[in-house]
Amino acid sequence: MPDMLSPEHLAVLLAQAGISLPPAEVEDLRQAHAKVLAMAALLREPAVPLAAEPAFTFATGEEA
Repeated sequence: MPDMLSPEHLAVLLAQAGISLPPAEVEDLRQAHAKVLAMAALLREPAVPLAAEPAFTFATGEEA
């Protein structure tokens, strides 16, 4: 999993965005950030073309 933001770095980012949060929420956000980065890394890059979608490869009797 990617490294978490340091508390100082997150404080700077929140201040730049004009966001004021209680300390408990800041810590929750800091922990969630690393998890979101890990999930984003799992996304396929580049995405498969739309034609590769199985729904487009099969035709019913009506379309054939």
